[in-house]
Amino acid sequence: MFARHRMGFLRLSLFAIMLLGCPGYLAAIDLKPEEVKGKGASSPVTILQNRYFLKALRPELGVSYGTVTNEAYTDTKLLGFRGALFFNEWLGLELQSFTATTSDSDDLKSLKRLRYLKIEDPTVQVFPDPEVNRVKKILDLSAVVAPFYGKLNFADWLIIYSDLYLTGGVSTLNTDQGDLNALSFGAGQRFYWQKALSFRIDFKGRRYTEKAAGKDHNKTTYSVDFGLSYFLF
Repeated sequence: MFARHRMGFLRLSLFAIMLLGCPGYLAAIDLKPEEVKGKGASSPVTILQNRYFLKALRPELGVSYGTVTNEAYTDTKLLGFRGALFFNEWLGLELQSFTATTSDSDDLKSLKRLRYLKIEDPTVQVFPDPEVNRVKKILDLSAVVAPFYGKLNFADWLIIYSDLYLTGGVSTLNTDQGDLNALSFGAGQRFYWQKALSFRIDFKGRRYTEKAAGKDHNKTTYSVDFGLSYFLF
């Protein structure tokens, strides 16, 4: 019986040695590449695709409506028109012109309702009157860099192409104190509809120097606007 078990062990050892000496046989029991990827496929995932929406050398015309977000004493609405041209798919130049509609904010109205008696003459009433430099018009000239482009899939029902972009340039603000030069910076996102129309959301800051209490003060005005753009050709 011992001899029978020894013979079985020897046969098993010999079979294992034959398998180790035949790597081609071992590879044959592995999964075939086409069974994993599919026949004719070089990669299971496609990463890069051609752009659906092209901007290069297509003049852009658009309108926008927005608001200044950090004015304490005024409510400032912005109606704007823009024109732009991209030299390639990620670098362009844009010109924007905004007309501002300004009204007193609730905070300023509340201050104006306050009444005090003048110390020198108690018969005279006075009220707080903060110094406000209202914005009337804005003109922006900006470089636009759009390095990010992709698409959004909403529940397998709608695909929207989009890009993110950064802006930087110079601005002129027409205010109660006259024309003030500013440096501008911003960011935005564009959502494409068909191959010529797009919806935009833009955030922009403009840093300039104004007078307050007879002294120069640096100020940054922030705005958000929503717009539509049409690409010609």
